[in-house]
Amino acid sequence: MISTSPLPGAAIPEAQAPFSVKKANRLEQNASRESLSEGLFRGISGVQVNDNQGNPYQADVTYRGFSVTPLLGTPPGLSVYVDGIRQNETFGDVVRFDAIPQSALKQVSVLPGTLPQFGLNSLGGAVVMQTKSGRDFQGQQLDIEAGGFGRKRLGYQQGWVDASTQRDFYINLNAFDEQGWRVQSPSNVLQLFAKMGVTGADSMGNLTFNAYDSSLNGNGVVPRSQFDQSRSQAYTYFDNTKNTGAQLAFDFTRYLKSGAEVSANVFYRTSRSRTFNGDVNENEDYRFGVAPFEPGNGAGPNYNVTCDAPLAQNSPNGPGAAPTVTTDNCTASNNRGLLNQEALGLGVQLTLTPKGIHTVAVGAQLELGQSDFRRSYTLGVFDANRTVVELQRPIEQVNVAARNTQLGLYVQDVVTLSEKTSVLLAGRYNRATVKTNDRIDVPLVNAAGNASPGLNNDYTYNRFNPSVGISHLLNSGTTIYASAGTSNRTPTPVELACSDPNFPCLLPNAMAADPYLKQVVTTTVETGLRRNWKQGGLEYTTAFNVFRAENKDDILFVTDGAGSGGFFQNFGKTRRQGVELDWGVESTRWDLSAKYQYLDATFQSTGRLASHGNSSAVDATGQVAVENAYITVNPGNKIPGLSEHNLKLSLGFKASAKTTVFGDMQAQSKQFARGNENNQHRAGTFNNSVSGDSFTFQDTGVIPGFAVFNVGINHSLAKGVTLLARLNNVFDRRYFNGGVLGGNVFDRNGQLVDDEANVRYETFLAPATPRNAWMGLNWRF
Repeated sequence: MISTSPLPGAAIPEAQAPFSVKKANRLEQNASRESLSEGLFRGISGVQVNDNQGNPYQADVTYRGFSVTPLLGTPPGLSVYVDGIRQNETFGDVVRFDAIPQSALKQVSVLPGTLPQFGLNSLGGAVVMQTKSGRDFQGQQLDIEAGGFGRKRLGYQQGWVDASTQRDFYINLNAFDEQGWRVQSPSNVLQLFAKMGVTGADSMGNLTFNAYDSSLNGNGVVPRSQFDQSRSQAYTYFDNTKNTGAQLAFDFTRYLKSGAEVSANVFYRTSRSRTFNGDVNENEDYRFGVAPFEPGNGAGPNYNVTCDAPLAQNSPNGPGAAPTVTTDNCTASNNRGLLNQEALGLGVQLTLTPKGIHTVAVGAQLELGQSDFRRSYTLGVFDANRTVVELQRPIEQVNVAARNTQLGLYVQDVVTLSEKTSVLLAGRYNRATVKTNDRIDVPLVNAAGNASPGLNNDYTYNRFNPSVGISHLLNSGTTIYASAGTSNRTPTPVELACSDPNFPCLLPNAMAADPYLKQVVTTTVETGLRRNWKQGGLEYTTAFNVFRAENKDDILFVTDGAGSGGFFQNFGKTRRQGVELDWGVESTRWDLSAKYQYLDATFQSTGRLASHGNSSAVDATGQVAVENAYITVNPGNKIPGLSEHNLKLSLGFKASAKTTVFGDMQAQSKQFARGNENNQHRAGTFNNSVSGDSFTFQDTGVIPGFAVFNVGINHSLAKGVTLLARLNNVFDRRYFNGGVLGGNVFDRNGQLVDDEANVRYETFLAPATPRNAWMGLNWRF
């Protein structure tokens, strides 16, 4: 059965689903258990995992060109549900993958964007996860693993049923620690998940609790020249995120004598996230005369060891006046962020099965969220290891509180026209409000000395999203289907807080003002075929589908060409369309699968975007430039960060009653680096005939494709004891998950350059993990 709504009851047999269904299979669930992105998503057709941050728990997960991420700043496009509860956080729609223990999951499905029942932010679809219970998992299991880069994992899970009370219990503990393969990149994660279920003659309920605590170091992208010297390098240090959080939830289902079914859930979630990022000083703060570092400004024998940032809390030129910028020689800054969030949610659904051809579900979801976000920077300089040495006090740049209210009312009807044909009709009304309150003590000012209007706002968004789908069984194992629907997402407080062209900002670093942004509306259509059959002792599965999703009023980070900063703005249209083909064959001893996706993701409107380090960027005079410049995006340009071709192969072989070996291959074609949205960046030297400046760009801004192989073995040592071994990236391929154009202000010795002419404009790459191995023991008792 496949869920068609967040709550149980509105499920249909997979064979009758009028939409594509992607699931993690048995081998993929065993492939790895250290993180969701490395394990479950690796084997799901159409899913790309881009590890831009360099940490397994901080990857961007992309399905059909729409992303879900644990980091602020990436436009969200997927919703994530665990046991019917939406996991997208209230402030920026991010999802904390370190909060979800993979070993506690029993089923994971990825559903398309033609199902508006899953609510806001399901533009590309919904990731639906179900956890284990004491009835699914009985007994105890201890997991011990160790491997390369100092990786260690200890896990314990236990499930049981108390027959006298009809209660079942499940508990899962997980501890993960590693030093990381890149320099100064240790991470650790602690996870607790517990569930108690109660089953009666006509009802059932579950009380769940999960908590997590993590410290994640992801040192981000690195310039190609530094990677060529050492693949483990980072550009600057440190990039640390500390997350803590907990969620308490209760769900209940009652089966009525009439055949109807009532289901409901309620949850409370709280979280705190602290970020610390040492980087080149890019802060432009006219309140205190703070300017971004530029090589050569303030040059001299001590420019890298002194910093004369003013300490006054007011502009030195008086109220309302533009201050004199005097801090060009503050080469570095430590940027700190603190985000506190709380969410309270309630869902209820009534499923009716009246006599006739209809199965109707009516539901409602309400979510109340509040958050506060603070961001500060501390100026300083770099030491010999490119670590920031602080020389001044912290300066608060953002202090905003936000409240979100989301109400959704949905209805769906499965109409059985015949034994072979059914129609799914659905619709959802979404109403969302976003309120923010600016609490900063000293308001921001722009270059002209004008004060920012602040971050106070109160916006309401309404939208009704319809959906229709039809499926037809050609025979007992073959289904053809087609569906169409719309979905929407509202601007997040992060985007609203940086949407004023008069106050551009460097997100997610700073926020300035918040004019109104329209909500994004996506229209998705798809059609396809599924077939399952047996022949000659083999079981075959195949699926083929074609899809198209068009975004209207998409939200992108753009610039007016007046600086390296920018602002969020509605951007006409974007399109994601493609073809997916899944094929598999299985016998009693082996199974083989192949999954392919072709994705054509393009801009469909003209616009100007910020791009630092693009050879085709021009200034106001139309001359090539790297500052005060922009690029023009035209319809048909490819969206960066997405590969056209994505191929996944997997093979499992049961060598004996005790031993199973398997391997898989992941391959992706080239993709454009972020900053190359117009696809026009080229390597070479380009001259500005007006200023006389020349700029040399090191490479093409295209991330090459790759193919990487992984192998593993499971061997039963004794009853209940299994040995596991994995070797990832067998051939130690040097490949990249993504990249962004930029300027490298460090020379080949890791020292700051002393002249702006020596800045190297190159692609900053997200290097993938080198060859690594780990072994483990599972003891089931």
